[in-house]
Amino acid sequence: MGAIMGADVLVKCLIQENVRFVFGIPGGQLCPILDAIRRFGGDAGLQFIMTRHEQAAAHMADAYARVTGEPGVCMGTVGPGAADLVPGVYAAWADSIPMVVLTAQNQTWKSYPERGSMQSLDQIGLFQPITKWSARVAHWKRIPELVHAAFRAAVSGRPRPVHLDLHVDVMVGTGDEESLDIAPPTRYRADRGPVAQAELIEQAARMLVEAERPLIHPGGGALRSGAWDEVRELAEYLSAPVTTSQGACGVIPEDHPLCLIPGGFGALGAQAMADVVLLVGGRLGDVDFWGQPPYWGEPDAQKLIQIDIEPQVVGLNRPVDLALIGDAKATLRALIDAVKRLTKPIPERPDMAEYRATQDAWLSQFAADAASDKTPIHPLRLMRDVRAFFPRDAITVVDGGNTNVWAHYLNRVYAPRSFLWAADSGQLGTGLPFAIGAKLAAPD
Repeated sequence: MGAIMGADVLVKCLIQENVRFVFGIPGGQLCPILDAIRRFGGDAGLQFIMTRHEQAAAHMADAYARVTGEPGVCMGTVGPGAADLVPGVYAAWADSIPMVVLTAQNQTWKSYPERGSMQSLDQIGLFQPITKWSARVAHWKRIPELVHAAFRAAVSGRPRPVHLDLHVDVMVGTGDEESLDIAPPTRYRADRGPVAQAELIEQAARMLVEAERPLIHPGGGALRSGAWDEVRELAEYLSAPVTTSQGACGVIPEDHPLCLIPGGFGALGAQAMADVVLLVGGRLGDVDFWGQPPYWGEPDAQKLIQIDIEPQVVGLNRPVDLALIGDAKATLRALIDAVKRLTKPIPERPDMAEYRATQDAWLSQFAADAASDKTPIHPLRLMRDVRAFFPRDAITVVDGGNTNVWAHYLNRVYAPRSFLWAADSGQLGTGLPFAIGAKLAAPD
């Protein structure tokens, strides 16, 4: 095979990860990587997408990950290029989106600590608060190992951005290709999530089956794990209402008979009256009213079962009665099987009609404003007409600010991963780059 440049090794690792797009802006220290993408990317389906600003590059990578479930990749040159990625990476961090952030760095001999070079920056320190893992690539031979570690960290456990700082002398350095092991993902990371302990799953199943008013509340973790089929199947089997978090819209179609719009009067009533709540991949943060009364039941009376892959978020804002540590999709599948061993399908519960009627009355006030022909146009008129124009499975992108409030009232979401909104950060400026990233991820 002969000698191979570090940048070539990096790009071959990205191709092995089935990366389709790298978003960013060219810079001097990035040139070896860009040239490697040009030489190897075409036949492998890897493209460099040039943006007008690095923040937009990070948002595009974020949107790509939200739509596909695979890590998005963005890139910035040393110093200002890396710094400009930060706002976009933060939005992905806040919503637990898998992303691989690549930054160019000056030569190893004049970095960490820097010696007065132009555009010098401690990029490891810069990204530390908004990445779950970060590393310098300071030797040619470690490129495959560290790329593997980056992707493994991005998608394992609670997904989040990770960061690789790439010294330019390492990228142009050469070595013997035969000495490297560029393994496929199945050789160095798990391809399915862990399942919670069997005895705890059985206990959760009994609690749900014996409940008079069970409720399922999926958060963003249900979307990240692809657990929408399991959420729907369990809800239908138990006839349990579903109230998603606002960042998890689409886990169940919002016109499903068991779905109650998050934050609506029907949902709030169901949450307050439930005797057992199954929280799936969520933290009960501020847009969930911290899981506290009067929007939820009293902790002493309302039982809470929490499924999450991250132990640190269990009981974060409300005490739990049973914690199931595991992947949402895999654990829900086991829970469904356990429930089916205990009971036959449960018919619709009497309270559901009341919750739906309350929701319909709540929505009717917004529908009335949306029907108005007065000028200037009411924001709800825009939301109603735009939603009516596009098909059910269209991907909706909502920027930060009050736009998301109006969209929440009348922009119904019917498919998983079809509603893109920087929910936890409320980041402004996401709209256009989110839309571009989503279009590249799902062109049809």
